[in-house]
Formats: sequence, structure tokens, C-alpha cells
Amino acid sequence: MKRLIGYIRNALAQLTKRRRDDGFTAVAYEAVCLIAYEGRAAYARARQQAFYCRSHGSEQGFRFWSAVAVEIDRRAGASARRADEQSR
Repeated sequence: MKRLIGYIRNALAQLTKRRRDDGFTAVAYEAVCLIAYEGRAAYARARQQAFYCRSHGSEQGFRFWSAVAVEIDRRAGASARRADEQSR
């Protein structure tokens, strides 16, 4: 039993280390999550982030979030076309 608990504890410690060292910043993680969500709300959130960055003087942030919005729109559009084709 002690061996099993030690194994589980070590496995959890390795998983936690991997999560901390995944290489994503908070902003990049949010962008990836929004792209994965692929919806109207995700597009609106990315545009909101872009205009927030622009209003605070971050042109680089504006371009980044605008690119995220374009990617969400591209993917959501592709999903909508697939769903439309499948319903026919």
C-alpha cells in the first residue's frame, strides 16, 4: 500500500511539473482556449481584447488579438460550412 501511495504521489508531482513548464503565458493560453472554443462569444472576446490593447497603447497586443479573432472566425466559418453541408 505504501508503494502504491508513493507511486501516485510521484505521478502527481510529475504532472504538476509539466503543467508549470508548458511554455504558455497567460495571454497565449487564453488565446489558444478562445481559438479552441470557436464561437461567436470567443470572437467577441478576442475583439474586445484587441480594442482594450489599442486603447491602452499596445499596438502589438492589438495585432496579436486581432489575429486571434481572425483565426477564430476562420475556424468557426469552416465549422459552420461543415455543419451546413452535413445537414443537407
